[in-house]
Amino acid sequence: MVGVTCLIRAALSKCRNIVELAFDAGGLDVELSRRIAQFHELRSIQPRSGRTVLRQREVHYRWCFSDLATAHAFLKQFGGAFYKSNVGQVADAR
Repeated sequence: MVGVTCLIRAALSKCRNIVELAFDAGGLDVELSRRIAQFHELRSIQPRSGRTVLRQREVHYRWCFSDLATAHAFLKQFGGAFYKSNVGQVADAR
């Protein structure tokens, strides 16, 4: 398990900008999933999704970005909440 923790921290240190989208219990629909994939393809970036969290009957999906401009473009296109990671700790930066 220690190896996995190190990998997560390494990924967070490179992708410190996080956008979180919340959905009802049905989760992410196919059309939106395709649009998110296309967003990444158009920018020639690898999709990096963070952990999925179940909170108050909602499913929260996270995408991580290495640069702030791309994170804000994703936020503008898809909505959600923006967070700035402090390697292992996510602090609200809205």
